[in-house]
Amino acid sequence: MGEVRSVGLMAALELVCDKQVRAPFPKPGDVGTLCRDKCFDNGLVMRAVKDTMIIAPPLVITEKQIDELVSKARECLDLTWTDLHARGVV
Repeated sequence: MGEVRSVGLMAALELVCDKQVRAPFPKPGDVGTLCRDKCFDNGLVMRAVKDTMIIAPPLVITEKQIDELVSKARECLDLTWTDLHARGVV
């Protein structure tokens, strides 16, 4: 994770190859697409803009649903990282 930005309930999670220098991945968009697919497979709608993941929940979301969203997002990010390690990307 290179940077997390948010305004209200909307958040952007920047995925980077090297956290220390915030270096991007070699092929922009590939990791974002992989993460998006992991999200969809696990029941979370998160949009990928290149390698930045966008979360925009409805304004009427409950606290319990926010906890579930954060839990699923963390799981999907972990699954993406594991997949990248297995492929030798990171």
